[in-house]
Amino acid sequence: MVRMELAHPGSPFFKGDSLRYLRVVTAHGLIMVFFVVVPIFFGAYANFFIPYHVGSKDVAFPRLNSIGFWIQPCGWLLLAKTAFLRPQFWRYYDKPSFYLPLLDKSKHRKFLEFKENNYFYLNSLKTFELDQYFNFWKPRKQINYKNYEIYSFIPNKLLFWTSIIQYPESLRYVANKAVKARRKKVYFTKCSNRTLTLAGWTFITPFSSNTKFTGIGSQDIAIMSVIFAGISTTISFTNLLITRRTLSMPGLRYRRVLLPFLTIALFLTMRMLALITPVLAGAMIMLILDRHWQTTFFEFVYGGDTILFQHLFWFFGHPEVYVVIIPAFGIINMVIPYSNTRRIASKHHLIWAIYMMAYMGFIVWGHHMYLVGLDHRSRALYSTITVMISLPATIKIVNWTLSLLNGALKWDVALLFSLAFMLLFLSGGLTGMWLSHVGLNVAMHDTFYVVAHFHIMMSSSAMSAVFGGIYYYFPALFGIKYSRMFGYLNLIYFFGGQWMTFLPMFWLGYSGMPRRIHDYPAFMMGWHGMASVGHLTTLIGVMFFFFYDARFSYWKKNCSSYFIRYS
Repeated sequence: MVRMELAHPGSPFFKGDSLRYLRVVTAHGLIMVFFVVVPIFFGAYANFFIPYHVGSKDVAFPRLNSIGFWIQPCGWLLLAKTAFLRPQFWRYYDKPSFYLPLLDKSKHRKFLEFKENNYFYLNSLKTFELDQYFNFWKPRKQINYKNYEIYSFIPNKLLFWTSIIQYPESLRYVANKAVKARRKKVYFTKCSNRTLTLAGWTFITPFSSNTKFTGIGSQDIAIMSVIFAGISTTISFTNLLITRRTLSMPGLRYRRVLLPFLTIALFLTMRMLALITPVLAGAMIMLILDRHWQTTFFEFVYGGDTILFQHLFWFFGHPEVYVVIIPAFGIINMVIPYSNTRRIASKHHLIWAIYMMAYMGFIVWGHHMYLVGLDHRSRALYSTITVMISLPATIKIVNWTLSLLNGALKWDVALLFSLAFMLLFLSGGLTGMWLSHVGLNVAMHDTFYVVAHFHIMMSSSAMSAVFGGIYYYFPALFGIKYSRMFGYLNLIYFFGGQWMTFLPMFWLGYSGMPRRIHDYPAFMMGWHGMASVGHLTTLIGVMFFFFYDARFSYWKKNCSSYFIRYS
């Protein structure tokens, strides 16, 4: 839907509905991060291979594993439901009148009768007086001073010096005046489907923390879906870490270097998840409390900090990139020695490199926040450490190329996907070094350049490793060889489509094409059209993969005796 909308200027798909486009973009980001890439690596690869690689028959707590598995679709269904909420017209309500349907029917009927008989009087009442009348909603602390109205339209800059002498708490007057003017903008009957629009997949505050901007509805559903995904992930990595600690063979329990590289990478990323997932869960719970329990974690009017949520989210968000890409390193380090008939070059250095990337990834989240008003010394620190991460990444590229040097290569689909990963990872890393520079980031931050960069890392590179790992482990899992024809078709269309999709976005970023905008000048149509064609090409490559999977399932069902005998 996104690429059909951007294929041609003039909003051909959403017909000018900017809010629906933004909702689709938000759902796309949440689905791909929380419900595609992470479940593939930790729900599929980790659950299948960690018990096998540590010498155990199963995970430590199989039923707990099942709970984590079934919680994941709950979060996915909640997020998918946001697409089916019907739009309503905006209507203004204060807090008590919105929450009255939650009361018993007699009190609700009493309020309606009172509202009909005393309409003008009711409109003149203040919010906290209505709260006291119904004794349902506990209001925030109200500040009542004399001469309150004289500050109605005076800016804070002009107010400060003249009033600090007359009224010591004049700034609190102004804050209270702003609060009184703030009315809740919600739907009275049905949930709002206009609520994922301004917040984005990063839940940008204050849009996501205040129902004035996003209403009651799918913003809350999206927050709950992320909480469900976090619970599922927490259950899974806890189970698998306990499996490694308690069920490993004695010789592997404390000898990390003897484990396969995929298992080393998965254990490292699960320990990272143990640190960052509670931070995201805390941020989501704080959002819910701000929206419905009248707390002020992110409410600037009451002394909250809107930037605090950015720090909490990106402390999770940037290590999450390494949570995705480090297991991909593990797959590549498994495929290259097998396809090259020689050991990987300097396995200890590769282990050191991924650990350094993981540790440094925890202290560079600020490079996502150069434009929020960080101190220039903080921005210089984040920029420097971001550039330093290129050192362990370069070590990996150098070791892979040395491993391939003078080797007896066995060319198959898994090796070709690994080489595609190396090229895509190198391209994504180089473009990321541009964005680590503060000045260039300020110019490129809200453009399609950033979209191209992180999609090459998260979509192209990570998924290339996923496909390569599937083809590498396919004979071990099913006892037969995969179809080379479908594998090569998957590789060619996927790899070519990814370049055709995201390479034009760099030029769009250079041209000033902003993110989250669904219409654009006609001179950008060529690059956008090329990106849309590339996405359809990628889709064809993925269809080849699933078509072969369906063909294999049909063959296994109809030739089960041969399959069992061959296995």
